[in-house]
Amino acid sequence: MRAMRPHKLGFSFLYFTPRVVEAHHRWFERLAVHGYDGAELPVVGATDSELAAMRRALATHGLAATAVGFATVDADPLAADATGRRHAVEHLARLCDKARAIGATVLAGPIHSAYGRFSEQPPTADEWARGVDVLRAAAEHAGKVGVTLAVEPLNRFECYFLNTAERCAELVRAVAHPNVRAALDTHHAHIEEQSLAAAIRASRGTLGHVQLSENHRGTPGTGQVDFAEVRRALDEIDYTGWLVVEAFSRQDPSFGTALRIWRELDRGAEEVLAAGAALAQRHFA
Repeated sequence: MRAMRPHKLGFSFLYFTPRVVEAHHRWFERLAVHGYDGAELPVVGATDSELAAMRRALATHGLAATAVGFATVDADPLAADATGRRHAVEHLARLCDKARAIGATVLAGPIHSAYGRFSEQPPTADEWARGVDVLRAAAEHAGKVGVTLAVEPLNRFECYFLNTAERCAELVRAVAHPNVRAALDTHHAHIEEQSLAAAIRASRGTLGHVQLSENHRGTPGTGQVDFAEVRRALDEIDYTGWLVVEAFSRQDPSFGTALRIWRELDRGAEEVLAAGAALAQRHFA
């Protein structure tokens, strides 16, 4: 039974896998049972048939969707060569098309720079200018297909280019396109920001997507993130977008390793789904 909430509540399928196939479809029903409004679905590697199957499964259980994706090394918005940047625009456009294929109007994630690539130096003014240009070009296609790009800053151990909410807001304002907004993930913010509330306030006027994730990335509500503070700050800036519960696991061992998840963080998916729904009811209803 879905509770009445001011925000739509989603759950990220990255908990299960970076590639959703039929074996994962049973979890759509469990999201609905736990009261979620939708699923956040990874689309980078998804085929047309997989996307169509996801959309059918969502419809079967009355769920909406958001999409999650990332920039890659061979399609890096910060690439020094024009060919690399063209590939980045094309890659982001494809991700927008995949988002629409599942019925999503939001594509969130670290789409500002290649995930996992480090220059071993602070970001440069040239990189900033390239990133702005690529996102603006990608936003033109996003607007045509009805998708908003939600740019997610990451912590310093996963990204060097964009780490804070304030800098992300500056990037969104520099792109100056209605289909580019900021995303905020409370896990990354817990690492990088002096204050979660201040980070959210710094996102005023730019914030388009929120992921609720613990400092340890495990069961929501069992870590150090002050979700009551998050709610108060979101209310202060009149945020009305999605809230997506994001937790990680070793259910897909190779993906868990890629995210440096070395231990079991929960007692199973049902616990995490229930905890996310309870957290939303407690702090965001």
